[in-house]
Amino acid sequence: MTTFKTWKEKPTELEAQKQVLDFFAYLKKGELENAKNSVDHLYDDWEESIHVIWRDHYLIHEIAEDESFEGKEWLNNLEWLGNLDILDDFMWGEENENDTRYFDVSVTYMGEPSGFVAQFQLEKNNDDHYVVKRGLIDMA
Repeated sequence: MTTFKTWKEKPTELEAQKQVLDFFAYLKKGELENAKNSVDHLYDDWEESIHVIWRDHYLIHEIAEDESFEGKEWLNNLEWLGNLDILDDFMWGEENENDTRYFDVSVTYMGEPSGFVAQFQLEKNNDDHYVVKRGLIDMA
């Protein structure tokens, strides 16, 4: 099983971005558990986040029998994730007083920009190691 990487020393932007690229590679293959475990998370909303991506990307192009979260149609057939990707446009913010840096990347669906960004941050955890944390994946 995949686990998220930690660094004793602050990683470079490219090293942190690699974690995000791995995260999206797992998503694209429909490997939700590996995607989930490849980064840390700011919020306990993993399934809700996947449902939002499905609802706001897949349902623009397809009709679902059940669009609800509870219906799990979004989870029963993960082929739609093969159309999900990101642009190579990582946008980094400045480091704050807590030694945290925020960065976003644009999400695409079916090769087209979707208007969504995935938010991440690079921060120190309680063990004094650096980790990449997923924030929201939502409209920019």
